[in-house]
Amino acid sequence: MRFVAGLLVGILCVFAAAPLSADQGVYPKTDDELRAAYDALKWQDSAGAYKLPSSHAVIQLPAGATLLLGADAERYSWLDSGVEFPGTGAVLASDSDSKSLVYYEWRDEGHVGDADWEDVDGDVLLKQYRDSTEAGNDERAKNGFDAMHVVGWLEPPHYDQATRTVTYAMELKDKDSNWANAVALRLGRAGYAELTWVGSIASFQSTSGRPELLNQALATHAFEEGYRYQDFKDGDKVAAYGIAGLVAAALGLKIGKGLALAVLAKIGIPAAALAAYIAMRFRQLFAWWRWRPRS
Repeated sequence: MRFVAGLLVGILCVFAAAPLSADQGVYPKTDDELRAAYDALKWQDSAGAYKLPSSHAVIQLPAGATLLLGADAERYSWLDSGVEFPGTGAVLASDSDSKSLVYYEWRDEGHVGDADWEDVDGDVLLKQYRDSTEAGNDERAKNGFDAMHVVGWLEPPHYDQATRTVTYAMELKDKDSNWANAVALRLGRAGYAELTWVGSIASFQSTSGRPELLNQALATHAFEEGYRYQDFKDGDKVAAYGIAGLVAAALGLKIGKGLALAVLAKIGIPAAALAAYIAMRFRQLFAWWRWRPRS
């Protein structure tokens, strides 16, 4: 019961704390308009340190990589998917991995305890993730989108206590293609950074384990001194869930019938809205490289 309770609390808290959507305006109607919107983005391609102010973190951009920050990252995320992700703080791309990228998002949830990691069950999470996805397909169809399906884990959830980072990867598919989402959740003093690698199954399987671009993103990302996980002090904001609830919430899971839905009804979150939120947790890579500026 402790795991289920943790899942429920995590989902409710993250749903309630989801940032309000920034108004990106009307989506470009033609290829020329889309190209112009991409061309207006300011890519950073000089090797060096770049700050992420909202999370008090720094990205050390290596040579051969490019980066979008802040409003440019949010707009790129919207252009690439048609879905707004207002928490996007940066987007990383690399010349050596031309058909994948990494999104950085910050969740100001408070300090997340990791004592309950042993409660995480990959098989249970996979079943709930698959069930939630299938349940959300009716809502997707009403909005004109293809059904999504969960194939399975490419990497089951794993926790590296030394770096306070959870990683996992999932294979997804629709009627046209299969793709991968590989996620890293890095804990900080006041919340956590969510790094999402998006790319093809072929790109994922061509690596030995985890995609190199995600490894690079993790290796070059760090919280500033005073904002690291170990800098937590008594009196700091504490998240309402532990790491087990965090993993479930990051997946956008709903528990199913019974207690969870009763609580959701009490706080006024309709099933359709929850299905929409679950669908929003997916990221899919489209032909973004067509528009990327070349150095």
